[in-house]
Amino acid sequence: MANGQRTFLGHPVGLYVLFFTEMWERFSYYGMRALLILYMVNYFRWEQKDASQIYKVYTSFVYVTPILGGFLADRYLGNRIAVIIGAILMAIGHFLMAFEQYEIFISALIFLMIGNGFFKPNMSTQVGRLYPANDGRRDGAYTIFYMGINLGAFLAPIVCGWLAENTVGGYHSGFTMAGIGMLFGLTIYLVGQPFIKEIDPSISAPPVAAQEGAAPTAITEGEAARTPSTLGIISATAPLWLTVLGAITLTAAPIAFLIEMLNIWDAIMLGIGGLCLLIVAWVCSQVQGGVRDRVLAIMSMGVFVIFFWAAFEQAGNVLNLWADKTTNRYLTQEAPIPNAVPEIVEDKPKDPDAPQAGQVGLGERFSNMFKLKPKPEGAEAGAGDSLNPVPTTWFLSINALGIFAIAPIFAWLWVWLDKRGRQPSIPMKMTIGLILMSASVGVMVAAAKQENKRTEIAMNSPPPASIPLTADNQLARNTEGELYHAGRLVYDEANKKLIVDGVLPDNEKDRIIAQTAPKSFVEKIGELKNLSEKFEDDKELKQVSVTIDEVPPGFDMKYSGIKKSVVSWDPVTKQLSAYQKLAEKEEVGLKVAAGETKFRDVINRAYVESSTFRVSAMWLVWAYLLATLGELCLSPVGLSMVSKLAPAKFATMLMGCWMLTSSFGNFVAGSLGEVWGTIPPVSFFLLSTIVVGIAGVILFIVSRWIVRAMHGVK
Repeated sequence: MANGQRTFLGHPVGLYVLFFTEMWERFSYYGMRALLILYMVNYFRWEQKDASQIYKVYTSFVYVTPILGGFLADRYLGNRIAVIIGAILMAIGHFLMAFEQYEIFISALIFLMIGNGFFKPNMSTQVGRLYPANDGRRDGAYTIFYMGINLGAFLAPIVCGWLAENTVGGYHSGFTMAGIGMLFGLTIYLVGQPFIKEIDPSISAPPVAAQEGAAPTAITEGEAARTPSTLGIISATAPLWLTVLGAITLTAAPIAFLIEMLNIWDAIMLGIGGLCLLIVAWVCSQVQGGVRDRVLAIMSMGVFVIFFWAAFEQAGNVLNLWADKTTNRYLTQEAPIPNAVPEIVEDKPKDPDAPQAGQVGLGERFSNMFKLKPKPEGAEAGAGDSLNPVPTTWFLSINALGIFAIAPIFAWLWVWLDKRGRQPSIPMKMTIGLILMSASVGVMVAAAKQENKRTEIAMNSPPPASIPLTADNQLARNTEGELYHAGRLVYDEANKKLIVDGVLPDNEKDRIIAQTAPKSFVEKIGELKNLSEKFEDDKELKQVSVTIDEVPPGFDMKYSGIKKSVVSWDPVTKQLSAYQKLAEKEEVGLKVAAGETKFRDVINRAYVESSTFRVSAMWLVWAYLLATLGELCLSPVGLSMVSKLAPAKFATMLMGCWMLTSSFGNFVAGSLGEVWGTIPPVSFFLLSTIVVGIAGVILFIVSRWIVRAMHGVK
């Protein structure tokens, strides 16, 4: 081969090096993504809306940073150096996730976002550079490369999720495994460098003679530029109205932040949207005729694609929480009744001579975290243990598995239809994708209706005064009317009952109980938390303590879920002692332990009895399969469309703008996740179903005009 390339199965060996490098990188990304929202909600015990905000920022900006990474690679670094830098940064980020301190956690996310920016665009570019221009094998190469992505996406939730639920390190084991995967990918890339031989872009593959009877190709870019626009005044004035719209959006972003209409992240994304409009406006001003029509076609379909990703990317957020809190994950046996009292793996008092959390060696920390959790007494080990319960993250592997199984069928179907002149247009394929995505969320509407069953618990008196009631007797977080359990917790004063609709999640249960802790005790917790910050500066410090003068009636540390090596209680001296810096999860746990006794018992009973209404796992299976079908109609089609429609001079720029549709979709998905828990699940999923469905219908209506604007591109 040219340039001394060695081949295997007709492709350069370098392709397989990139395949396995990308597979391990995607393993690391999807392994971390599968655990992220669960880690924040279950381990940090954060409010779900706060966790969703961090999730949306992370998943949005991993699609923004590739623009900067691609620019730096093109101008200064080159693809190889950029990939190596990105892999190292991401490995650091994953290993930092093995530490729970908030500052380290945020630093880890920053490393991952920047590292992805260097890695992602340059890996894809290198695949294309293994082949001469117009080489017919290139499409097949990207198909092989895409399979590597999905192989990593399939394995990651299974491996990292199992480690998170079955090892001593818990979530930190899963994150560490993601980091190890990234190191595997980096090692393969470095060792395989001699096989990655790029072709001079000026070299072209030998031309292939057109077959008799082949379908006519689309008009060339030059011909399109000389072809009159089919969009009339819309195209003629596009540079002007896009500039005005972009300028208004870009200006509105900082103003909205300053007057506190938007938070900093919302304002940044709004500003990025305005910048994209200005870029498209500038491109439109540089082209004319049919070429400008094609640019507007890309932009138009990009708007509709955002609706798809906004629903699709609920997988790592809302649907992941649904799988964890509301799905019956016991497949081969009956689900046990959950215990309202947290299970504590270790329950020994702190050894004063033991090293503090920050003094444990890194090697010891990383080696110990992969030890298996001890089995409860009397538990029998068997082959079906891993299915009872199925790790929450395993459901996220359905999408990748579906792509493996169904993608070849779709590839064959498009060719079969094309030979008969019946292949749908690009806008029509995307319409089908949106409709399938709407149907996927529609399945969750049915699941939510199945879950929305009623539990009634005897409750002789109203909730404590710290739990406000609305005019409809719904339990609220505050007097502003922010409701618990999406308004599905109601006190029936006439019948002295607490009414619970649907499954009450454990994190919601804890927040409700914690709100009833006495104010004086809460102040003492704050005092202890402040004292515990001294552990960061004084490595010789063994413990800090506060004296609880007024012990809450029924105060019981077993409800806190906190190990005695972290916080201990001495009922004789009335001292509450901490042995490391306390985080929000310990603060919440202590408040739960001090919750009003009778009310705590009622809420715990509501949690236990409502858990019997957890729904079948098959709802998620069908939802993910329909979403996968929609993805196959939309995602690869969209990338191909941009490569065909974009003018050569601005192809990279427009591809970058197209990739940002995933960023905007993730951002909207995260914003929707922030209101999850404030809207009943049936209404939440129904609203998404309707909005995505309407987007599909509108795209169907305007598809004829978009097809005309594409000037022959299929």
